[in-house]
Amino acid sequence: MIQVQGLTKMYGKQEALRQLSFHLPPGSVLGITGANGAGKSTLFDILATLDRRWQGSVTVKGLSLKKENLKIRKFVGYVPGTWSLYPELTVIENIKFFAGMFGYPADRLQIPHFWDSLRDFSNMRSADLSGGMKQKLAIICAMIHSPELLLLDEPTTGLDPDSRSAIWSELLKLKERGVTIVVSTHYYEEFNYFDFLLFLNEGRELLYSPIEEILNGERATDEFYNKYLGECLKRL
Repeated sequence: MIQVQGLTKMYGKQEALRQLSFHLPPGSVLGITGANGAGKSTLFDILATLDRRWQGSVTVKGLSLKKENLKIRKFVGYVPGTWSLYPELTVIENIKFFAGMFGYPADRLQIPHFWDSLRDFSNMRSADLSGGMKQKLAIICAMIHSPELLLLDEPTTGLDPDSRSAIWSELLKLKERGVTIVVSTHYYEEFNYFDFLLFLNEGRELLYSPIEEILNGERATDEFYNKYLGECLKRL
């Protein structure tokens, strides 16, 4: 689904991403972690075709991210780290707006599992939703055109454990339908949902590996950082 070779991004003289390379098979979940400023959001902006000022090679479904970005946008859904829906619109009004942007009828909801938990709140202003409900609405709007690739920049940050678990339950159902998911997180217990892990530090790739090779049959917990990722940092 995604092939990245030598991806480098500069902000003036500041290197935000440095020679990043990885390959993600279709239908997989890639988890990205790293400290604030590691380059996670920069990578998401590039994959979402919002930033074209970078060096290297990136292809999505065999299409060049630089040369065929408009084609790629048709099968990519993106939920940025900053909540970006319209707070004064109701739940259903936000959905209708984004459906219209993609030329779909308003009643064409492509992810019924998320919608089931929001149906009773359809006439509530989105600003009045709980944090978990806001994130579910954002994912619905990102999925309204049935994208094959879903990009989620820290979708569970600030949510309670039950809300995070509910969102991941629905995301895994999307994976079962063949959707490729790229997600960033600071919650190490969420690593258990990944197929691949990318660990960034100051724009560099410290680790890219199938998660099963890292966990080796264990469950990821908060202690996982000190046990494994902390060792990666010590080798710098």
